[in-house]
Amino acid sequence: MKDCKPCQGQDNKGIEDGIKSLFNAQLLLGKELLGLLGDVGSAAMDKAGQFRLSKGDCGCDIPEPCWMPQSLGDVRCRLAPGDRGTVCLVVTNGDFRPHHYQFAATGKSAAHVSFSVAAATLGPKERIAVTATFTAPRDPKDEEDCRCIDHELLLWVRGCRNHYLRWSVDEVAKSACCCHEVIVNDDPDYVQHWYDHFYVARPCLGAASAPGTTGTSTVGVIR
Repeated sequence: MKDCKPCQGQDNKGIEDGIKSLFNAQLLLGKELLGLLGDVGSAAMDKAGQFRLSKGDCGCDIPEPCWMPQSLGDVRCRLAPGDRGTVCLVVTNGDFRPHHYQFAATGKSAAHVSFSVAAATLGPKERIAVTATFTAPRDPKDEEDCRCIDHELLLWVRGCRNHYLRWSVDEVAKSACCCHEVIVNDDPDYVQHWYDHFYVARPCLGAASAPGTTGTSTVGVIR
């Protein structure tokens, strides 16, 4: 019987040579591919260098947290002493459950405002129209008074969420039409927003104590 070891040795050597040739061919192909990608990458980088985003396109502004009062905008009226202006608040309960609503005015001139309804309960998707009436005081203002705004107040709609409208009134000799309608969509917010994790409960600590004095402050929790 012939010894097959020499033959096996020759076969193994041939296989090793084939693997080395294949490996070298792959290295050469890889180098050529890297060179090609390098040219394409350089061209792409040149084009990218010519592209600039405007600051307004970033979209990085973080909105106010959902638990902050929702603004309904501003309205302004010009009323003569004793005349009246109105704001009609059309409130819709956008939730699937009933909510109790309260209507109020705050600010230095809040005493001049009256509401057709002070409170109401709305079922799911129900709507109500509430009229707020401002009566301009009959006492004429001092001619030396140079206030930019004679009267300013906030109208509040408190339901599922808190909504506010800023109302400014100027005293004039002859009234202009003052009849506004404001839509209040009181919709719940069930969405987990991307910016929610940016907010934590930070209490307003108030004014700092005067130099040389000591004081304490009560830290509250925002609910």
